[in-house]
Amino acid sequence: FLLADLMPFGRNARIHLEHGADNKSSEHYETVTYWYGAPSPSLVKTDEIKIGDAGSEKAHQYVSPEASAPYEIASRYEWGPDTVDGKEIFPAHTDRGRSTKGASEFTLKIRPQNYGALLRRKLDYAFPNQRAEVYVADEPRRGGQPRNRQWKLAGIWFLAGSNTCVYSNPKEELGATVHIAQTSNRRFREDEFLIPRHLTEGRSSIHVRVKFTPVETPLFPGHPLPELAWSEINYSAYCFVMPHLRAGRP
Repeated sequence: FLLADLMPFGRNARIHLEHGADNKSSEHYETVTYWYGAPSPSLVKTDEIKIGDAGSEKAHQYVSPEASAPYEIASRYEWGPDTVDGKEIFPAHTDRGRSTKGASEFTLKIRPQNYGALLRRKLDYAFPNQRAEVYVADEPRRGGQPRNRQWKLAGIWFLAGSNTCVYSNPKEELGATVHIAQTSNRRFREDEFLIPRHLTEGRSSIHVRVKFTPVETPLFPGHPLPELAWSEINYSAYCFVMPHLRAGRP
């Protein structure tokens, strides 16, 4: 088993190899990839909410009193150089989302027969060090109102950094540190959060509350603190399930 460079993935995986610093090397490379899997999925997508889309927000009971109005973002994911020798390799795309400095609540459908769930969030990485407490509510009793839900802490969702980083390259080996803040054109990112089985098993839906808890740490000492917020473009729900093994297979 060659699991030193294990890369988990879902339905498919897109892998890029960068040849040289700017992907300009003409050297010949070969890569061998081994796939370890089951004949059926063990992680199944069950629902998705698109933030900024009125219909999707209503269908998923989205509530976020302190959220911004929906805004458009034209950017890219971190997929290596976007332009080489004047030729655009992959263009920017546009999406809509919100940011909040408070809490957001929404409902997502899941499979009752599950072994836990995974939340995947698409976000605007321009907001640094996004941290939130994630709660999942008990199923309300028959006729119960959402305000009567009892929330249970599922954990802390934290994504360090942002699309702005520090570059330091002193002219002398022992020279003083140089702080150069550089901002990339890669604002889109996806991040994942695991919800334990005891909060999901036997339920056909989960009620999620994401409460923003800011991390007031500057990029480097003396650097001004930028705007802090929790970014939401979409949330997807996935359930861990037991894969079905084919009869007669080892």
